[in-house]
Amino acid sequence: GQTDDRVVTADKYRGIRQAFWAEDSTTLLYMQDDAGDENFHLFAIDATSASSAARDLTPYKGAKAQNVITNKRFPDQLLVAINNRDPASFDMYRCDVASGALTLDTENPGDVLGWGTEDESFEVREAVSMNPADSSTIVRVRDGQDAEWRDLVVFPYGEEGNMVDFAKDGKTCLVLSTLGRETTGLVRMDVATGKVLEEIASSDKCNVGGILLDDDTKEVRVVSYNYARTERTFFDSVLEADFKKLEAAGPAGSEVSLASRTRDDQTWVVSYRRDDGPAEYVLHDRTKGESTPLFVSQPSLLDFKFAHMEDVRIPARDGLELVGYLTRADSDKATPLVLLVHGGPWARDFWGFNSAAQWLANRGYAVLQVNYRGSSGYSKSFLHKGDKGWGIGDMQHDLTDAVAWAVDQGIAVKDKVCIYGGSYGGGAGLCGA
Repeated sequence: GQTDDRVVTADKYRGIRQAFWAEDSTTLLYMQDDAGDENFHLFAIDATSASSAARDLTPYKGAKAQNVITNKRFPDQLLVAINNRDPASFDMYRCDVASGALTLDTENPGDVLGWGTEDESFEVREAVSMNPADSSTIVRVRDGQDAEWRDLVVFPYGEEGNMVDFAKDGKTCLVLSTLGRETTGLVRMDVATGKVLEEIASSDKCNVGGILLDDDTKEVRVVSYNYARTERTFFDSVLEADFKKLEAAGPAGSEVSLASRTRDDQTWVVSYRRDDGPAEYVLHDRTKGESTPLFVSQPSLLDFKFAHMEDVRIPARDGLELVGYLTRADSDKATPLVLLVHGGPWARDFWGFNSAAQWLANRGYAVLQVNYRGSSGYSKSFLHKGDKGWGIGDMQHDLTDAVAWAVDQGIAVKDKVCIYGGSYGGGAGLCGA
């Protein structure tokens, strides 16, 4: 990396939480609200000019912007949903990035929660709504800008699913769905009929995670899963070979991920996620097969030695397998234990460097994080096993069982256990104490 980095925004209140590039490769887009009112607007700034000032692309007082979509085939445009016409409904607007001019593209009929596009035309052809009568999720499609909307697929309450993308010809689409199965599977669906034509990828242990498509052909290149650690199924042998080279070249035991790439797919920004240190980023030249260091997320941490995080399996009292993550101060003897409970509860913990766990391990504690029933990402039944069980019953028993497991394994001292967390994790801590 070089040393020419500079600050391009001037926010002094809340900090910018979401930033991304426009497809013109010079304009940086970011979301920000007004002093914490949570009515986020979309801003643009020319990142190539030191004197550039941010422009509000959605300058409607009291309105909120969301659902921003860009397209490499239309680098001078973007689509953004704004609720300025009706505070309860987000219409889709087309924005000229250079001038900031907004044009109403698709009006919300009143029940649409999110929008999607067909890539070749950059037309709004997907709408997602929820039926308030039964909490089912409905995915609608249309064949063109002026065509009528129709239901493609309905996900009853308790099911999970969403459209991933249209195929290149627009006649089929890729959909994630739990219909007829426990975990989300990636399927190909007929856009005209909603019929599933084939299942492309799935796992019996957890939901499909990341999906990488070819930008032009829309063919699936790789699908990832994360039961305990990241695993991938490749459909592109060249891509698979690249990942194997990157894994071999990175820090031992780290997880490789693709942060960004050029349009010709020949230059990648690659990240290495570690459990015992900060994430490292490299610039990878696919043609040469060479990687150049870019930066480390927290370089000051490189001077210190940290504990490793181990992914573990914990049996609950009813036999349900729970995935946990263990960070130990001393792997040779039992120590005081902190049970660190994630929030949500419709969320989960992942393997990787955790500053809270490392801080506690540095002070002599073992830290156990467990994806108790009700955590997301595993299956629809695993998720809903936590229904009506927040802080009580089996959902809370999972935390108790995790501590008992740690004691039985010689990891924790029985009478020196603490429970700690934030949000739902804080509530579970109160119930556990």
